[in-house]
Amino acid sequence: MMSTPSGENPSRGRPLWLLVPAIAAAGLALELAAPVPLIGSLTPGMLGCVVASFVLAVLALRSPRKDIVSISVAFISLYMFVIFPENGLSFLWQVIFAVSLAILAVRFGLWFQ
Repeated sequence: MMSTPSGENPSRGRPLWLLVPAIAAAGLALELAAPVPLIGSLTPGMLGCVVASFVLAVLALRSPRKDIVSISVAFISLYMFVIFPENGLSFLWQVIFAVSLAILAVRFGLWFQ
């Protein structure tokens, strides 16, 4: 079995937190291309934000240093987009949520990994 010279975990070099803004941006791009509800009233932008927030929460749970903000953002996205979505939740709110997810992902990647 091969070990790294400094004894670090080899998976540490992979910045998995970059998936979070990529998933949210992909959902927003699909929303612009086809703004049709996919599941119930969930549009692609809403679904992208929910999936990206759960990816961030799972990464935060798996990290040695837990980040309560990154973990709780999954519950906030469920509340906003799935459980109690406002009628006509605007695309601007989805963009704001996706940008805040990207900021949280960068914060998580720099401080908690």
